[in-house]
Amino acid sequence: MCEKPLATSLADCLAIRDALRPLQARALFSIGHVLRYSPHNLMLRRLLVRDRILGHVSSAVHTEPVGWWHFTHSFVRGNWRSQRSSAPSLLTKSCHDVDLLLWLLCSPETPGGPEPPHLPASVSSSGGVQFFRRSRKPAAAGAATNCMRCPLGDDGCKYSAKHVYLGPRSGLARGNTKWPVDIVVPDIEDYASRDAQVAAVTAALEQDWDASTPPDAVAARNWFGRCVFEADNDVCDDQFVTITWPESARPAKRVTFHMVAHTQRQCERFSRFYGEHGELYADSRTIVFEDFATGQTTTFEPRLEDLGHGGGDLGLTRQFVLACDRVKNHSMPVQEAQNQYIGCTLDEVVRSHVLVFAAEEARLGNKVVDWQEFWDTHVEAGSPCNA
Repeated sequence: MCEKPLATSLADCLAIRDALRPLQARALFSIGHVLRYSPHNLMLRRLLVRDRILGHVSSAVHTEPVGWWHFTHSFVRGNWRSQRSSAPSLLTKSCHDVDLLLWLLCSPETPGGPEPPHLPASVSSSGGVQFFRRSRKPAAAGAATNCMRCPLGDDGCKYSAKHVYLGPRSGLARGNTKWPVDIVVPDIEDYASRDAQVAAVTAALEQDWDASTPPDAVAARNWFGRCVFEADNDVCDDQFVTITWPESARPAKRVTFHMVAHTQRQCERFSRFYGEHGELYADSRTIVFEDFATGQTTTFEPRLEDLGHGGGDLGLTRQFVLACDRVKNHSMPVQEAQNQYIGCTLDEVVRSHVLVFAAEEARLGNKVVDWQEFWDTHVEAGSPCNA
């Protein structure tokens, strides 16, 4: 089982694919595309793909609301803030959203089934570092680069590291020693008292860098006390991706995906699908279908799980363990277990990552990327891509 993303460059993704291909007959493979495995999304796929509740889908809009303070933790101050040290946010944050859309709208109905996938025609994208940049810094903050020494004070900025890690919203003041606090101080639970925990987090937040700090030293670690308008982040905080599909064995369709930092909802994705028989709204909790013919509205309520990604983390783990058990203890052929329990092929994993890199090439080049041309050039021929 591989964490997502598969790798942080297209070349490395393809190298992993090439290493795995000879092993597929005797080795199971899975990746952390957890959105496939939540009860909500399993029901969503059943309704769209197996039951064809909308008939043919003509278009869809899918949004990943990262959350206004969650984005600053992970993508402005944290591990995935810079393409230099990690990868574009579309890859590190949203590759499993792209995978979800392809699973719903591109993949065969049956995992590993004989019918061909409905491959895209084109990919385009726009986005950038829209808000978390020096030009958006409040004038009253002056030259401060660290929240612990900012003249705005405790209540002057909602992005204050004090609020996030020490305050009552998500920090020690609410008794929280889990995420995100334990990312700032990984051994936080080893401190015997609350005062000691506060002191440890405060000391971590006070750490900062300046113009004399070597760039490699800045990039090598996280700076959770850093002003969000003075950080070294360069990944998109707002990005749109549009995917089109051609008329073929399946009708043409198009999808827009929006990854956005400034939201109250935190990673509670919502989508709207439009089809010939009606429209369907899904919000990670309920699924609502509006029938054109009858005018009736039907609400589906999948089993809710408060575990990671709406139960997707547990679902992925369960299916991987079941697949291993069936192969090891029940003599099930590897490929059968791969399709029946993991429900995802190596080709699907690679395809979703390739689409992310195609979207990044489109965004950086301000152009529409032809899917087949991109695939032929960068996947089949192995030519390096710009993303």
